[in-house]
Amino acid sequence: MTFYHPGPLSNGGGAICRRIGMSLDDYIAIEINGARISLLELLRFAKRGNESRFIRNATDAVMIRQAAQEVGINVNDEEVQRAADSFRIKRELYDEKRTERWLTRNYLSHAEWEALLEDEVLRRKLRDLLTKGKVEKYFAEQRLAFDAAAISRIVVKEENVAKELRAQIVEDDADFYSLARRYSVDSLTRPAGGYSGILRRTEMESTMEAAVFGAQPGKTVGPIKTYAGWQLVKIEALHLATLDDSLRETIKSLLFEDWLADQRLQAKIRIPLFEDWREGT
Repeated sequence: MTFYHPGPLSNGGGAICRRIGMSLDDYIAIEINGARISLLELLRFAKRGNESRFIRNATDAVMIRQAAQEVGINVNDEEVQRAADSFRIKRELYDEKRTERWLTRNYLSHAEWEALLEDEVLRRKLRDLLTKGKVEKYFAEQRLAFDAAAISRIVVKEENVAKELRAQIVEDDADFYSLARRYSVDSLTRPAGGYSGILRRTEMESTMEAAVFGAQPGKTVGPIKTYAGWQLVKIEALHLATLDDSLRETIKSLLFEDWLADQRLQAKIRIPLFEDWREGT
C-alpha cells in the first residue's frame, strides 16, 4: 500500500481571513443551491444548536499530545504506516485512486490525513499506558455491568392481557413469536416476532434485569411492568461477561474516557473562535 509523505498542514479559515483582510462574515463556508453561508453564520448555527463537537475533538487532541509528551510517548513512521494500512483496509481503499477519492469527499489533504492518523496512534499508545494494570481491577468491580442477554419480548398495555398471553405460552404451548407478531405494541420488534437483540444489564430497567438474569435460557418471564408497558420476555441466550480481548479494549476506552473527562475539568480552556465573534460583533 502507498502512504503519503508528511507535509505542512493547511491553514484554518481564521488564518486565511486575517491574511487577506476578510471578516468571518465575508468568508463563505458553505453554498447550497447558490445560497451562501458565511463562516460567521456557521459558527452561530454551531453555538445555537450546541453542535460544537469539533471543539471537543480539537481540545482532546491537544491534551493528549501534551500528556504524551510529558511521559515521552512518540509516534514513528512505521506506526503511522500501519495505521494508514488499517484505515484503508477497513474502508476498502485498496488502491491509490480509491484513497484519493475518499480524501476528496472528506475535504482532507494528504498531510491532514497523516496528522489525523498520528493523533489516532498517539491516543491509543497513551490510552494503553494509562490503563496498564487497571483493566482487571475495573472488570472485577464492574463485571455484572458487562453481562448481556439475547431476548425477545411481547409488549402490551394491560396486565391482564400479558397474563393471558403468558398462560397461552406456558400452559398451552403457544408460539411466543407468533403471539408477539399478533399482539405486541412494540412496532420495532413486532415484525421480528419480538426479537430485541442482545442487551446489557445496564440497558434494562431494574425489574427486567432481575427477571432476565434470574432465569434460564429458553424460559419466558413476566409479566414485567416497564415504562413501555407490560412485558413478557423470552430469554434466548445469556452472555455472562468474560475478560476477552474485545472487552479489554472496551474497558481501556472507558478508563481513558474517564481520564479525558478529568483532564477537561482541570484544563484552562478558552475558545476565542466563539468568544471573539459573538452575536452582534
